[in-house]
Amino acid sequence: MSKFLKLHLAATASLCLTTGLTTPVFAQAVSDTLPNDGAAAEGTAPPSAVPTPTDASDQPGGRDVYPASYFETYVPRTALDMVSRIPGFQIQQGNTGRRGLGQGGANILINGERLTGKSDPFDQLDQLQASSVVEIRIREGATLSIPGLSGKVADIIVNQTAKLKGTWEWNPEFRKRIEPNLLKGEININGEADIFGGLTYAVTLRDYGFRGGAVGRETLRDADGIIFETREEIIQNDAAQPGIAVNLGWNPKPDHKANLNAEYFTMNYNRSVRAVRTPVTVDGSDLFTFSGSSEDEWNLEVDGDYEFPFLRGRLKLTGVLDRESSPSQSRYAENSPQTGFLGASQFWEDGEELELVGRAEYSWTPSEGRDWQIAAEGAYNELDIEQELLLQDPGADYIGQGLSGFIVSENRAETTLTHNRPLGPKWSLQASVGVEYSELMQERAGTVSSERREFVRPKGFISANYKASESFDIRTRIEREVGQLNFFDFVSSVDLEDNLDRSANPDLVPAQSWEGSVEFDKDFGDGNTVKIVFDAALISDTVDRIPIGVDGDGVGNIGTATTKAVHIDSTLKGDRWGLPGTEVQLSLGLHDSSVDDPVLGFSRRLNGDSKVHYSASYRHDVPKTDWAYGAYIEHNINAERYRLFSIDRNGNDKPYAQIFIEHKDLAGMTLRATLGNLLGQEEFFERTRFTARRDVGVIAQTEEIKFNYGPILRIALSGSF
Repeated sequence: MSKFLKLHLAATASLCLTTGLTTPVFAQAVSDTLPNDGAAAEGTAPPSAVPTPTDASDQPGGRDVYPASYFETYVPRTALDMVSRIPGFQIQQGNTGRRGLGQGGANILINGERLTGKSDPFDQLDQLQASSVVEIRIREGATLSIPGLSGKVADIIVNQTAKLKGTWEWNPEFRKRIEPNLLKGEININGEADIFGGLTYAVTLRDYGFRGGAVGRETLRDADGIIFETREEIIQNDAAQPGIAVNLGWNPKPDHKANLNAEYFTMNYNRSVRAVRTPVTVDGSDLFTFSGSSEDEWNLEVDGDYEFPFLRGRLKLTGVLDRESSPSQSRYAENSPQTGFLGASQFWEDGEELELVGRAEYSWTPSEGRDWQIAAEGAYNELDIEQELLLQDPGADYIGQGLSGFIVSENRAETTLTHNRPLGPKWSLQASVGVEYSELMQERAGTVSSERREFVRPKGFISANYKASESFDIRTRIEREVGQLNFFDFVSSVDLEDNLDRSANPDLVPAQSWEGSVEFDKDFGDGNTVKIVFDAALISDTVDRIPIGVDGDGVGNIGTATTKAVHIDSTLKGDRWGLPGTEVQLSLGLHDSSVDDPVLGFSRRLNGDSKVHYSASYRHDVPKTDWAYGAYIEHNINAERYRLFSIDRNGNDKPYAQIFIEHKDLAGMTLRATLGNLLGQEEFFERTRFTARRDVGVIAQTEEIKFNYGPILRIALSGSF
């Protein structure tokens, strides 16, 4: 997806994207009220490779073993339905969205093995049938021979059979002023074929299209606070997102494992904003404006891995190919009732992205409990982009302002050495040391010259787990992290609707940071848990908005920044207090950050940094019935965003709240109805514009707008076969 379109999507996410509430915390808390997007899963091991089910009562810390029977009251269809019901556990996406593979990944295992490829773990678990799950074991990441994993890890023990099985889900959505979305849904099929010595397979067909929109009233004031214009706006957007994923797993012979995954999806996106601008002055006239954007994207990802015994250990080879094409266009036009057409503009952008990754991991265990791994990875990433701005005056055709093209690419290589070992009956340690080499190249189309820069950065971490008791864990982690750059930040862009530009910056360098965290995890039994995490970071070469040249405004490096936060998550089960079938999940996050503003030098938060977020969910599975109901509420407060000529602030005026009711056996199907935005949440946006750069100009005007997107009704009908 092009950076230009992503900026528009981010600005109107909560009011336009009906599936936009999909942060890990939200997805964990309300996976029983909102369908999870995605469609890929790895092939699972054949029955001969499935570990023997355990008896929780016979295991040390046996409270961390959840047999399939534990989830029966929820009537789960997929492994995602089961994992989301484990008290005190939250899915972490790992390296999803980052270039390359790196260490660790999601905190999900299948039969003791990491998920393959780079697909979202929510997507993969949504494909795996609940009927294939024997049990789920919650393990401590620092005790596993998987570099990068720490904290709680869910190991899903699966017994795949040759019988073809599948799940399906239909998710129609209904909103005020918006055409119903009746095509959203998915179907998942998997099983085992008795060919090539046993081949597991999984196929997903889905369409995660969305429709959204809102109405808003914008007020413009001058420097003295006097209103000089109002705008009535109508926003609509929609997208079709069909896709297919195929995943194969193969065990050609004992101790040999292979996986091959392929996913192809398209997105046809359209957005429009129609506004009537009414000046307050008597001699003024109304102005009708239209702005819109569209994108016709396709994405293909193919990845595979092969693991086998080698020397006295195991060798795993992984390869990834990712291609994305995202041509997009934005439009803006003005028309006056008195004088007619006043002018129009278009900004056209065609981006082609490529990623190639190869990774080798060699692991060995010289003695019990002491694991080593050495890994090497090479990656090539490229963005090939063409852009053109076209302007149209009354009575004239569009005139191009010149076609520009850029190629931004990176050769990256890293090597790491990782060691796991116990430090006694209660301590376990994992440490890693490595180095990353990066070569960034930029080339302007039609020229023979290019700019090439090289970076060598150390990286690594050390994490320790102290098991104070069978129900209390303390985890610590210190890490040296090397950031990744967004290639779209190297090139310029234009926002026609808001009349804002982003200047190109060829001098961007990746940020680096020292990150530390301490986690306290207490299990009070009967599903009652509390987890408190303190974390902080010291960031150098921080990536943020900076002045470029005399009056350019773009993305760049602004020096050193600090962040700190505390997160509290708790699960409470009602059985202990005589309220069987009830569950409450609570989450609170408090964040702070500090960086020197590159224009005025004062200390401020990072642009758009989260200040506070909280959520609470309630679910009641009525005993001895097939009914369940519940509610959810959340709110987020974010910091301002500073640009060279403006300061922006956006968010929501009140919490988002929803309720649901569910019948778990409607002719063998599950029917759920969710009514969202019960409190009438509106999204607000405020902008202060200056006459010149913020360091020399004064306030020119302020803009305030609120978008109302009304209630949202979602239906989820699902079944298995």
